[in-house]
Amino acid sequence: MTTESPPKVGYMNPPQHTRFKKGKSGNPRGRPRKQEDLNTVLHRVLNRKVRVKDDDQTMPIRDALMRKLRELALQGDRQALALQRRIIDESGIADADACSPEEKKRRILSRIRRMEKKAARKDPPHE
Repeated sequence: MTTESPPKVGYMNPPQHTRFKKGKSGNPRGRPRKQEDLNTVLHRVLNRKVRVKDDDQTMPIRDALMRKLRELALQGDRQALALQRRIIDESGIADADACSPEEKKRRILSRIRRMEKKAARKDPPHE
C-alpha cells in the first residue's frame, strides 16, 4: 500500500492553492499612478492652445489671458489694472533701475569696495 503524505506546509512552504499561478502576475493592476499636484494641472491647462476671436492664430491660454487683462486695464478697469500691476511687481520686470547699466556699475563697484575692506581687515600690514 502506498500512502502519499500531504505536502508539507509551513515556513517558506505555503499551501499549493495560495501560491502564485504560473504566467499570472502577482500585482495585476500595477502600481497606482501618482496624483498630480495643483501646479502640474495648472501648467497643463495654461499651456493648452486656444483660437483667438480677432485673429486666426492660436496661442496658449496664458498668453490669451494676459492679452485680455491688458485690454481691460487699458479700458480703465481698476481691478484689472491692480492685478496687472501685482503680476508685474511679482515677476520682477518692473524694476527698471536694476537693469540699467549705471545701476549695475554702481553695484559692482560697491561689492569690490566691500571685498577690499574685508581683505584689509583680515590682512594686517606687515612691519
